[in-house]
Amino acid sequence: MSKGQSLDELRKKTQEDCVHQSLVAGGKAAAWALATAGTVVFLANQYLPTFRTSLGVSGKTALIVSPAFGMYFLQSELTMNECARKRKWTLHDAQH
Repeated sequence: MSKGQSLDELRKKTQEDCVHQSLVAGGKAAAWALATAGTVVFLANQYLPTFRTSLGVSGKTALIVSPAFGMYFLQSELTMNECARKRKWTLHDAQH
């Protein structure tokens, strides 16, 4: 039973590590996307009169927030998949 318990503990630990890595990677990607999109929208609003008048506040906000959400979810999913693949081999090695 000791080996089974340690395997369960290893599963839980690696799962928690995968979730943590996924959240951190997604947060970093979202921050970069916010900074980039925010800068682009700010500059467009300052220097392009057509942009300034054609979109309202909601549209400009959406142009900033949408890439951040997209990058967060994309990077979180990619990190989770990569970590799960590594976790599979870690658990496989622990069983044998």
